[in-house]
Amino acid sequence: MNKQHISILGLGWLGLPLALKLQKSGYSVNGTTSSLEKLKTLAKYSFHTCRIKLEADTITGDWESFITDTNVLIINFPPKRIDNIETIHPKQIAQIIQRTPKTTKVIFVSSTSVYQNNNSLINETEKCVPEKASGHALIKAEELLQQHFGDNLTILRLAGLIGAKRHPGRFLANKKQLKNPNVPVNLIHQKDVIGLIETILEQNCFGEIINGCADIHPKRKEFYENAASKLNMPAPIFETASEERFKIIDNSKSKYLLNFTYQFANPEWIFTREYLPKISIVGAGPGNKNLLTLKAFEAIETAEIILHDNLISEEILNINTQAERIYVGRKFGDKEDQETRQDNINLLMKKHCEQGDKVVRIKSGDPYIYGRAAEEVRFLKKHKLPFCVVPGISAALAAASTANIPITERRKSNAILICTAHTADYSTAQLKGIAEMLKAGNTLALYMGLKSLDKLIPKLIAVCGNSEIPINAVSNVSRENEVVLSSTLGDIENDIKKQPLQMPVVFLIGVKPIN
Repeated sequence: MNKQHISILGLGWLGLPLALKLQKSGYSVNGTTSSLEKLKTLAKYSFHTCRIKLEADTITGDWESFITDTNVLIINFPPKRIDNIETIHPKQIAQIIQRTPKTTKVIFVSSTSVYQNNNSLINETEKCVPEKASGHALIKAEELLQQHFGDNLTILRLAGLIGAKRHPGRFLANKKQLKNPNVPVNLIHQKDVIGLIETILEQNCFGEIINGCADIHPKRKEFYENAASKLNMPAPIFETASEERFKIIDNSKSKYLLNFTYQFANPEWIFTREYLPKISIVGAGPGNKNLLTLKAFEAIETAEIILHDNLISEEILNINTQAERIYVGRKFGDKEDQETRQDNINLLMKKHCEQGDKVVRIKSGDPYIYGRAAEEVRFLKKHKLPFCVVPGISAALAAASTANIPITERRKSNAILICTAHTADYSTAQLKGIAEMLKAGNTLALYMGLKSLDKLIPKLIAVCGNSEIPINAVSNVSRENEVVLSSTLGDIENDIKKQPLQMPVVFLIGVKPIN
């Protein structure tokens, strides 16, 4: 059923990752938001987005264009917590019905709040007697949709939603005292909701009512105490239990009808090491977003927490305008201890990963080339946190390409040495060895050397015995304000005084650009 057109009403916490997953699976997708501000942030995605706002008596926005050519409409529009919602929400749904052909297939994202607490197992055949206003609103909406769309409608009743940004730790952080310690919890992970919807589409399963809920229903007290323990948080305090009413949502129909297996069959897996989201240590290259790998672009695009330094360009950061950005870098002249800064970065990765957030640590260039990735990887391995390292184009390689500098060439240079001046000991044999390689005709790529030229250049000239060796200083590699200054070892310092360069600068020594 791929290549069909899916329209998603509501690109929120569930709708946006759903849209991205369906698009990746080959579906044509468009979606809506009711917020003009959010519409701006959604504009960067490759699928079409528009503003649609449902009112009780009208629809603001171009619904006709939104619904045109739609094969399946996914209504992901929960009732708001406002007075008289049991009347308002069905009227909003009625506006959709009036403007949408009966032949359109529809998935309506509903809730298990339509069921009453009867202290027993509840399946889809249960007569719904909602206990809250939102439940009444949803059951009325379901009835209206069934009358109009008939067998073209599938209702997906979801248990409590957990996942990124809806982690048990976030819930505990805002609660001082919890109720109903002994009732079983009915929860479903965001990944399983997306999986259910995609399976319904793949199997063309319409005309059904399906419960979505994890297999296991731990008691509320045990669930949140376990969450607190795993996250090193204070144990929650529960009120003394009186009469406790509950329901247990039966998910068996979703499994036998769709042959579906829940990734988070036990909701407690959300805070275990095996099911934590993978931390991505991403090489962002020299700054131009077009030089990112596809894997790096996807990691940044889907991140919830982005840890970055000052060398990451705004165009790369703006790939994802919804993630929380945390600045963790340093600038020239900063006095903060580097070890303390690195410890803070490590703890931030650990904290947000354990809270269920998808963390991306962005580094300029390649993470393993002067990016301190080794320290972070050792920390993550020590704490058994899942991670991957995504390579990036290092500044030296990008500079060579953008400035047409052949850093290796047959019969001229068969090797390139990448080194840094940042931590060099200018009196040791190491620098002499570097100069000897340059003298032998190899190319030298020098990082972080702008402030150290007065110490480096004399050593290189002394060992090589040649002040005419070419050197290229490339500032802001690959960016719009890139500057290439080609000179010689003997003249480079004076040339930079005449034409000051903005950091970061990479030096390519021993080879001339192709003119």
